[in-house]
This record gives sequence, structure tokens and C-alpha cells, in this order.
Amino acid sequence: MPKQINIAPLPKPRSCLTEGMPPEIHISYQITVVTNLMSFANSPKNFKQFGLNVCQWRVVGCIAVLGPSTARQIVDESHQDKAGISRAISELIKKGLVIKLDNKLHKRSPLIWLTAEGAALYKKIYPVFAKQAKAFTEVLSKKEKAQLCDMLDRLKQHTEKVNEQEL
Repeated sequence: MPKQINIAPLPKPRSCLTEGMPPEIHISYQITVVTNLMSFANSPKNFKQFGLNVCQWRVVGCIAVLGPSTARQIVDESHQDKAGISRAISELIKKGLVIKLDNKLHKRSPLIWLTAEGAALYKKIYPVFAKQAKAFTEVLSKKEKAQLCDMLDRLKQHTEKVNEQEL
């Protein structure tokens, strides 16, 4: 005789996933969704055109802005996991886009820097990246953009503090 399986009662259908969510969960969820939608390297079109995945683009973008950096500095600045950044650096080296330079301050932690090809690719990608970012945010006024930047900076700083604590 087959065993009877008890199932949970079906909830009242919602019109969308975020309907009825408490604000703090809604904010967290929507930031994650918007981040994925806006992520330059998550776009199949951009990946096909430029050949960089999300982590590789973050490495290239990070060192293009900050200058030669250690893997640890890239991890800290990009808030990506160490293994992912390490893999991305190795893949970028194989592609000839970055190189390791001697670090006089810490011999076991080389600096990562762009090759001429890597710098040229960054210069090719950045205008497309900026154009997409502008298109994504054109729904907001200049004042709203400034307010959102302030709110996201505060939220990021607070989130870093919360993540350091055990909840």
C-alpha cells in the first residue's frame, strides 16, 4: 500500500514575488535582482563581444582604476571571493590581458597589472559599460541618482559592519 504524503497547504497566490514582502527583505531582494540585471559581464552580448566573465571584468576594471594591485587588494575592493579572483587572474594571464609584477613591499604577493592588450580592451569596453549604465539609470532624475548613490554607500558601509559581527 503506497505511503500517503502530506503536503503543505497552498498559499494564496500573489501577483508578483515581492508582493507583501517586508521592506528590508524587498530591498535586499531587489538589490540582488537589479545587480544581476545591470551586471555588464552577465550580458551574453557583452560576453560574446569582449570575452570576459563577471569576475574577469571586475579584475580588469579594478586595476584599470586603482593601478597595479595585489590579489588581496582586488578581493577587498571588489568584494569578490578570493578563489574567484585568483581564477580570474590566472585566466586573464593566459589571455595575455594582465601580468604579475614584482612587489617590493611583499615578495610573495605580486602586483597585477594590465598588459597593453588588457589596457586596450578596457578602453574599448569602458564606453560601452558607461553607455549601458546611463541607459539603466535614465529613469532616475539627477537628484534621485545622487540620493541613491548616498543611500547605497551608507547601506554598503553598514552591511560590511554587520557582516563582521556574528548575528
